[in-house]
Amino acid sequence: MNATGEKLAYFYCNRAEENRREPESILNTLIQQLAETESGDKLLKPAIDIYEAREKEGHLSSRLTLRESQELLVQLTDIYPQTTICIDALDEVENGIRVRLLKSLKHVVETSKNLVKIFATTRMDTDILRQFEMFPRIELQPDDNFSDINQFVRTKVLGAINDRLLLGGVVDHALKAEICDVLCERSKGM
Repeated sequence: MNATGEKLAYFYCNRAEENRREPESILNTLIQQLAETESGDKLLKPAIDIYEAREKEGHLSSRLTLRESQELLVQLTDIYPQTTICIDALDEVENGIRVRLLKSLKHVVETSKNLVKIFATTRMDTDILRQFEMFPRIELQPDDNFSDINQFVRTKVLGAINDRLLLGGVVDHALKAEICDVLCERSKGM
């Protein structure tokens, strides 16, 4: 089966939730998104095939192994001319565990017959840089969006003061400036 368009799969990592920081869970969620047909009511053949094979082996109730997930992701990305995988807050996955996820994603990018792009938001920890050093990347530093954040904060603070939502609207010019300055400084570009 050949798909005509691009496909997007995404995942938001969160260290506070186990299922949002485990490589197997992350890959399985990506698989769910890539395996659905456009209408959303059927699964693509590679997903059906692996579950039928697992059923014959008596492994249906267990989740896919990391290796099985990797290979299924490759098969699914081979269906689409281009696949973009977005991983938000990648640094929320523990360093020791994260390398398994990074290696799996790297395997998918290198093995798929078609173009697979990884878009990740993360702090640039050493292990992340090492796994993706051979791939092109665009880095944004906190200072890159500092003026946008300053403008946003000032607009929101002044709006809250004018609407009497902040300190009953009774705020002198010096305090307005101090509130904005502290919020902007503590945002660190985030």
